[in-house]
Amino acid sequence: MVDSVDNLRREIDELDNNLHDLLMKRADLVQKIGEEKRRNKVQVIQPDREAVMIRRLMDRHHGALPRNAVVRIWRELVGAVSLLQTDVKVIVCAPDEQMTEAWDVAKNYFGSVVPMQKMTNPMNALSMVKEGEVTFAVLPWPDDQDPKPWWAYMRGESPEKIAHIVASLPYGSGVDSRTRPGFKALVVGCLKFNDSGNDHSFLFLDLDDSVSRGRVVDRLKAMGMTPLSLFSRKGHPGLERTQHFVEVDQYIADGEMTGQILTRLENPDGTCICLGGYPVIPALES
Repeated sequence: MVDSVDNLRREIDELDNNLHDLLMKRADLVQKIGEEKRRNKVQVIQPDREAVMIRRLMDRHHGALPRNAVVRIWRELVGAVSLLQTDVKVIVCAPDEQMTEAWDVAKNYFGSVVPMQKMTNPMNALSMVKEGEVTFAVLPWPDDQDPKPWWAYMRGESPEKIAHIVASLPYGSGVDSRTRPGFKALVVGCLKFNDSGNDHSFLFLDLDDSVSRGRVVDRLKAMGMTPLSLFSRKGHPGLERTQHFVEVDQYIADGEMTGQILTRLENPDGTCICLGGYPVIPALES
């Protein structure tokens, strides 16, 4: 029995060496890709590409190793190589009583090597993203009771200061994330929100008060979308306008369909902007 165990351990040692060699080779290739991206002015960090990779791994995965362990390993790799490609910094924003949980879901997504700092004020965190002081902010999932919601201030004064939502946390909770207990968050950065093949998008609507929440939901459904969550707040006093933040079950690019949506809402002088979204990742519990 001892000989058999020793033989198996030697096999594991050999596999570990092979895995380590492959990881070092992968890091070299990623560095080269990063150099090419910078040379051609291509966005270095691509959450959509990362989601496609995770889905591909989940489709081929089998055996005793848990699915969530595979994703944790690859997220750790993604965080490490992102740091190789660019100077990634992350700010994690949550109330004090939820900070431990927020920190955990952020660390699971970004990995252990990416520098992270804590903050309780989402407006300050969003401002740091727009000013380029940090790459990403992890912001709490919207709340209808928030009198000053961060999503209402995402639009920037210049193109390079336009923040987009690019991911949802916890990563890999599937489409039922809104019904699960615990801390939920959205990842915001000054990146383009690209199509990963299966995404949810967030629309910012600034509309006349005569346009009800019910009309927003009904008209979006009539256009083939399924509204998944809707948050609203009154606009500035005296303007008789309401702002809405709507999650829908499909990818919408910047400027795409926004005019059609305002026409359907019978509010052509309103505002409709896509503020980004997130790739849908298969549930990892199974």
